[in-house]
Amino acid sequence: MLNFRIMAFSLLMVGLAGCASPGSPTASKLTRKAPADYAACVLPKWQALAPQATQKSISNGYRLTAPSAVASDNVLEVVKSQDGSRATFYKGSFLSSDKLRMAARECLD
Repeated sequence: MLNFRIMAFSLLMVGLAGCASPGSPTASKLTRKAPADYAACVLPKWQALAPQATQKSISNGYRLTAPSAVASDNVLEVVKSQDGSRATFYKGSFLSSDKLRMAARECLD
């Protein structure tokens, strides 16, 4: 019984650690839009798909997060670049759909 509890606790900690960091980027694109303008375009689209999507300020830009009940969160980091912004998408899991990434892509132009 003790071994089961240790194993269950270990799995829980690994799962929580996966939610804390976005992992490797799935896609990274440049846009001529300023970080605030790009994030303002993406956030309502994400909230339509994932109502608990949030945005917070980070150094030189914004981080949008769409929580996932099954796996790590989907994350979009938008930071200032030389001629606009760089948008980097981190897909939470291979189980996640591509709808959030496609919504972010629609705002690039």
